[in-house]
Amino acid sequence: MVARCINFQCIAFFFSLFPMLAFSVTEAGDVAFDIEVLENLGYSAELAKFFSGQDRFLPGQHDVTVIINVSKTYRIAATFDSEGKLCMDKALLMALKLRNTESGGSCENMEARWPGMAVKLFPGQFRVEMTLPQEAFDPEMEGSEYQQGGRALLLNYNIFGQRVESNNSNFNLVQGQFEPGINFKNWVLRNRGSYSYNQGMSQYYNQETYVLRAVESLKSVVQLGEFGLVGNTFSGLPVTGVQLYSDNAQLNDTQLIVPIEGIANTNATIEIRQRGRVIYRTVVAPGPFSLSNISNFSSGVNTDVSIIEEDGTQQNFTVTSALDTNAEQQSSTYQLAVGRYRDVFIGEERQSPVLLSGEMSFNPAVAFYMTSAGLLSSGYQNIRVQNLYSGWDQAWLSTAASYANTKDTGQGYQFSVQNQMAINGNLGASWSSVYSSANYWSPDDALSSSNNLNNLMFGKLKNATSVAVSWAHPRWGVFSYVVSNSMYYQVTDRTSHVFSISEQFGRVTTTLSFQSSSQGQNSLYVGINMPLGNGSLSGRVLRNNGNVALGSTYQGRWGDNKDYSVGITGDDRQRRINGSMNIRTAYSQLTSGVSQATDKSRSVYLSSRGSVAYANNTFATSSSSVGDTFAVVNIPNQPGLRVSSPSSGIAITDYAGTALLPLVRPYTASKAHINTQTLPLNIRLNSTSTDLMMTRGTVATHNFETTETRQLLLTIRGSDGEMLPIGANVLDEKGNFLGTIIGDGNFMLENKAIGMTLRVKANNRDECRVNYREPEKFDPDVLYEVADAVCQ
Repeated sequence: MVARCINFQCIAFFFSLFPMLAFSVTEAGDVAFDIEVLENLGYSAELAKFFSGQDRFLPGQHDVTVIINVSKTYRIAATFDSEGKLCMDKALLMALKLRNTESGGSCENMEARWPGMAVKLFPGQFRVEMTLPQEAFDPEMEGSEYQQGGRALLLNYNIFGQRVESNNSNFNLVQGQFEPGINFKNWVLRNRGSYSYNQGMSQYYNQETYVLRAVESLKSVVQLGEFGLVGNTFSGLPVTGVQLYSDNAQLNDTQLIVPIEGIANTNATIEIRQRGRVIYRTVVAPGPFSLSNISNFSSGVNTDVSIIEEDGTQQNFTVTSALDTNAEQQSSTYQLAVGRYRDVFIGEERQSPVLLSGEMSFNPAVAFYMTSAGLLSSGYQNIRVQNLYSGWDQAWLSTAASYANTKDTGQGYQFSVQNQMAINGNLGASWSSVYSSANYWSPDDALSSSNNLNNLMFGKLKNATSVAVSWAHPRWGVFSYVVSNSMYYQVTDRTSHVFSISEQFGRVTTTLSFQSSSQGQNSLYVGINMPLGNGSLSGRVLRNNGNVALGSTYQGRWGDNKDYSVGITGDDRQRRINGSMNIRTAYSQLTSGVSQATDKSRSVYLSSRGSVAYANNTFATSSSSVGDTFAVVNIPNQPGLRVSSPSSGIAITDYAGTALLPLVRPYTASKAHINTQTLPLNIRLNSTSTDLMMTRGTVATHNFETTETRQLLLTIRGSDGEMLPIGANVLDEKGNFLGTIIGDGNFMLENKAIGMTLRVKANNRDECRVNYREPEKFDPDVLYEVADAVCQ
């Protein structure tokens, strides 16, 4: 097709140079070319006759841009008949979302069917402009602005297993989070549960089951069953009942004001828990780490962080972090809920009092955002007011005050402040502080029937303050400092410091990090990193409470979706080698790691996460979790293609050419794009992108058409062995014009034209018939095959 397009462009360009030729215009508007001039240039009268009328394309299929009624633009492969006119076949009607004709003819005259229709052809620009009446559009294909409906059965999963062996004992751990669900006509049903197996003990917790549906007339979502409250104040609070809240169509990822930081001694697993449930897990390399983008994070809730090293040793600490409220969409929102508090991890059923919660957020003034919320039950009441001011340049400040009245303990108060600012471009700072009075109890503490508040008083958090400062300079590098202080009732206070410096010398990056705590735990990390091959090589020195360890790690990539690491760590007591691999496929994301020490201890871990779905009669898989709104893309028999969209990232087609876009942001116009770099050269797609405009809960299916294109480039010689001249006309058996000879006797055949009888008509030559042999096989990895031909 490329060569054919080049051929057509050359001809169209030549005949656009009308001032260079002698011509006259008839009363009908046709152009009369000077045949003698054309023949002197090597072109025949038939070619002049073909282009003397109105603008037209060469017969065959061309990739063109179609503009309808000025407002709609499509990029499609269109077919043009023997007269060079646009062929309104069934494929084109569907692509343009027009009504299909009853006859289903391949090239029906649509101008007679739809009076007032006008088609303008611009061959030199490969553009077609159409003016159509409203009755030409198919209302079922046009529909509303957003796509709705669909059905699906699905399962999200995240499975993690680890085994640690040592001379004294063995440690086995298996954890899994599972989320089966159903989508049906924009109703969304989900169940979430977790399974754990630890040292012979196994448990399964049913965390929540709910159904939700968007209410477009209210721009809201209604949710029934077991769920976590939505909002800024009581986010994630487990409730059984019903809630109605504003639908902001926001993604689940959240940004922390002060990141969770620490230092890992080995390739460690980081687990983050809230309300006893693992909400985030990742594996980090040895050295300092910082986590700030955590899904499903609830602001202001105590967060337990575990650092699990390769040998099974753990570091555990608790933080109280807040979300960056300035990063969220600032619009008027509300939330209302009625139900009962749900104790997630209590085996026996205990009925808690009925509660009512509500939240309202609005803008009373420019750059000022206010949120007020309340939670009421017979034994507990909580009222909170939060203000956010962002009127400064590159800075914002948020303050909040809460009042709680708890049965048997009385009244309590909580105050919090969060601030973030950038100073002079290079210096940035953030601050978060929360103070709770002795009688202030959170809804989780007060409403859970398993809690004894007198026992919880020991070690109750009184004040948590974190300050982070960073400074960056192109020459001197990046400096950061984080200090955290936690004060408790009846327990000694705790303070930690983390200081880091990072500098780049050419392609080499150096890092220095120091961490200390009031419990006497001190760590010093010095690292160096440099690129090597397709990856990077790093070396490090780690001093932890007087023990010095050395290590080196190489991290590399294997293809587009695989990466790995190998390393060695050693100190005075032992040496340890380790390796890990992360593979992202169309079916799942697999992560594994193994380590072996000289003291004969070893560990291995394996994790798999992703989703499977049977959506709109199509089976699909993904390496990411499916949300409540998603889409399936079908590219028949084309495995391994990468499909990207703004919300889903990159999806990969499976063996059948199906890709699952696990998360599509509803009520937002976006596109899914196909990366054609790995597409076989002989495959053509009807499009490389599709629009994604869906309401919440929609399951959409987008089918692409693939065409296997065969192209044969003929080199045609005459019976005397000479190449046929440039400009000679090529005709089919019926005398229809197909094109002209270009280059050294070259002419391109495509698809159905391959094998047909060809005739060539040239000036000062007798008409001859082309004889050639069709190849037995067409290589998919080349643009075209070549063959010699003789015209006799």
